[in-house]
Amino acid sequence: MDAITRILLRHQQRNLEMLYPLLPEDACMQAAAALLAQPRANCFIATGFYCFTQGETDGPIGSHFLAKALQTLGYAPAIVTDRYSAAYFQGQTYPTLLFAHDSRAEELLQAYRPCALIAVERCGRAADGRYYSMRKKDISAQTPPVDALFLQKPRECLSIGIGDGGNEIGMGAYAETLERQGGIIPSCVRTDHPIVATVSNWGAYGLIAALETHSGQRLLPSDEEAEAFLRKTVEAGAPDGIKGHGHYSTDGWDAATDREILQALRQVNAPHAKEDLIM
Repeated sequence: MDAITRILLRHQQRNLEMLYPLLPEDACMQAAAALLAQPRANCFIATGFYCFTQGETDGPIGSHFLAKALQTLGYAPAIVTDRYSAAYFQGQTYPTLLFAHDSRAEELLQAYRPCALIAVERCGRAADGRYYSMRKKDISAQTPPVDALFLQKPRECLSIGIGDGGNEIGMGAYAETLERQGGIIPSCVRTDHPIVATVSNWGAYGLIAALETHSGQRLLPSDEEAEAFLRKTVEAGAPDGIKGHGHYSTDGWDAATDREILQALRQVNAPHAKEDLIM
């Protein structure tokens, strides 16, 4: 595995080690190269995972900074989410497109003609067409079918899926292995480039770091920016997907662990970075 992948898989807690032999050694670098080969045009970032009555903290934070990075690189990103997470993106320089149960993916694709679709912690349908939480609870009623965008996209539109458990868009590449393990009901939705991380926000940071490597531009957020956006989402009602409401954390990991991951990713592109700094 390359340095970025090793960083993203730190602190593993969901038994994803079973997937390690199946993962590309440099998933983020491959995805970033493919993305930068696309025309500088509209792109969608799908996020928002219903949990404890609202969209959780994992996903929106990474999506926000990925949108900012793509803007810097000349793309026109838009967040695609549902009513449970839309409030987290109010007042930003990029648009938020609200997707409901009766929204038509083909109409959105035709209107915007995105060059790329990126999912960051967005629930993908299982083989039975339903949507499930990590605890195998059916959350279909609270999960508008944003993944239809990925299923109906034109061939020339690149797709990237970032997940941390197996029930997210993009994790269909590993559905058979995850189903045999039996811990979850996996998503069957595939993407051109799946990225697996301990926390999906970290996976988005890994993609941003890879974009930095390829472009030579500084794109990762500062520690202060990342913590400020975490606080914004929590104050807007976002729960930690494991702890529940009222925690300034993501999937049980606090802001200090986020800082650790961001600092390690910055070292990847630092001049004369030493391998022991990112192990």
